[in-house]
Amino acid sequence: MRTMNSKQTKAAKSSPRRREQKLHRQGEILAAAIKVFAEHGYEATRIDDVAKQAGIAKGTIYLYFQDKERLFRAVVRSLPEKRFDAVANAFTGSAEDLVRDLLLRMYGQIVRNEKVRAIVRLLIAEGGRFPQLADIYHREIIEPGMKALRHVLRKGIASGEFRKTAATEFPQILAAPAVLAILWRVLHGERYPLDLDAYMRAHLEFVLNSLRNKPI
Repeated sequence: MRTMNSKQTKAAKSSPRRREQKLHRQGEILAAAIKVFAEHGYEATRIDDVAKQAGIAKGTIYLYFQDKERLFRAVVRSLPEKRFDAVANAFTGSAEDLVRDLLLRMYGQIVRNEKVRAIVRLLIAEGGRFPQLADIYHREIIEPGMKALRHVLRKGIASGEFRKTAATEFPQILAAPAVLAILWRVLHGERYPLDLDAYMRAHLEFVLNSLRNKPI
C-alpha cells in the first residue's frame, strides 16, 4: 500500500476541496455560536453548548478557535459580508452614489440582520462586565463603518459634490439614524415596528440634503 510523503500530505491538506471543507465547518460553528450566544448570553455560553448545537465534538471547535472570546470575535466579524471601509476604498463612482451604496449595505447587512440584533442585545446586557466584547464590536463593525463614512465625506468635498462640514470629524452623525433603528428593534421588537424601507429612504434623503453643495 502506497503512503503519501510529506509534500503530498501537505498538498492534500491545502487542496481546494480541503479548504472548502474547512470553511464550511467554520461556518457551521459560527452559525451554532450565534444561536447559543443569543439564547444564553456570553457569560453563560460554554464551548460544549456550541459543539452540541453544531453537532460536532468540542475538540473540533478548538481546531478553529482558541477560546470563547476568539469565537465571539469571529461571529462579530462575520456579520457584514464585507468590511465597509474596504467597500468605500474600492468604489469608483461618485460620492453621492457611494453614500447610497453604504447606507443600503448598512440597512441590508446590519440594521435588518437578526444576528446583529442579538449581538447588540448581548452587548447592552453584558458589555459592562465584559468590556472586551464592546471593543470587539467597535473594532470589527463600528470602526470600519466610521472609516468608510469619513472617506466618502472627504471624497465628496474634494469633488465639490458635498460642502465642507464638521461631520468629517464626527461621521457617527451620518450613521446615527441606523443605530437608532437597531436599538428600536432591540427594545421594541415587533410591538412597535418600523417601516424600514421608508425609514431608510428618509435617512438617505436627510443625509444627502445635509451634505449636498447647494448654490448660495
